[in-house]
Amino acid sequence: MILSLGKQELSAYLMKQLDTFFPDGTAQKNWAGRDVAIAFDLALDRLEYCFQHIAGAAYSDDSGQTYFSHLHSDQLALFLCYFMISLWKQSQNKAVCDKVLVLNRCLHNMFVSYKCDLPDIVFFGHPVGTILGNAGYSDYLVVLQNVTVNTAVSKDQNPMPKLGKGLFLASGAQIIGDKRIGDRVSVGVNAVVYNQEIADDQVVTQSRQGGIVVRKRKGACAAQGYFRTSIV
Repeated sequence: MILSLGKQELSAYLMKQLDTFFPDGTAQKNWAGRDVAIAFDLALDRLEYCFQHIAGAAYSDDSGQTYFSHLHSDQLALFLCYFMISLWKQSQNKAVCDKVLVLNRCLHNMFVSYKCDLPDIVFFGHPVGTILGNAGYSDYLVVLQNVTVNTAVSKDQNPMPKLGKGLFLASGAQIIGDKRIGDRVSVGVNAVVYNQEIADDQVVTQSRQGGIVVRKRKGACAAQGYFRTSIV
């Protein structure tokens, strides 16, 4: 992956951001841990794998070369998510994870917890105002602005709702409750799926009365347009 800053420079850049936003004098000390270095590398690896699947010259090209710019806000938002999630799994380093979580909120006005298990293939499209709860996500997820997914748990403590592969969440889309959402589902602008199971290959739109209309999709699922590889 081609980085806009070298790995060491990128690491130092993020540490300085944490020190600037949270000037408590602990950023450099907390950043020096081996667990942070491991999580940083894991996050870059996850980012590269993800970008290999995303269509668009800013992410990858036809030869498989990937690109990450620290000034591309959607890319940086995802990297921060992958980093804090990896760090939490490595060491539960709450001091750094909490700061990275809030840094993401400050920079991108979105909320994703470090306990949220984001999928390996996901596209953020200007996700300002988006809240992603600790649900059961699957690959080929597309998230636009002002999206809300709530957090719930099953009786055996698994994250809910379970969201299928190729889920497209348009601006203002909301999924509330613990019901399963199938594969290749598209939830349209401002549509609210409230505690309702949605089968595979459905399109959900907002009705004129404020409810939702669920219909079988006729063509390729909306998420497919964002990825190079096929959603099956």
